[in-house]
Amino acid sequence: MENKEKSIGSEVSEIKDAIKSQEHKIDKIYDTISDEIKSARDEMKKHIEEAEKDRDRKMKEIRYVGVEFEPTDVKKGQAEVNAALKAGFEPIRDFPTARGIVMVLGLWGDSKRTN
Repeated sequence: MENKEKSIGSEVSEIKDAIKSQEHKIDKIYDTISDEIKSARDEMKKHIEEAEKDRDRKMKEIRYVGVEFEPTDVKKGQAEVNAALKAGFEPIRDFPTARGIVMVLGLWGDSKRTN
């Protein structure tokens, strides 16, 4: 009878140890999931903020700048693109041509303001 009690006590001890081990693993999984949820929430918040900013933007002006890749003409187009960028224009897209590219640049402003 005493051996049987020791055996049962040993089994109970092993079960308790196994439960503690599983609890530790579950805690790790929970922490990992919590971190991933927080990270996803932060990413979504960032995207929503960016979308709200874009909604408040309105294109004020568009400019097409041709840049020819001829050695004598490239500097002129390059200077015009750089001047537009310094003035706040942002590249929208570019179109290749037979002689170079045409840059499409947009100037954005606050949609709540009228000018």
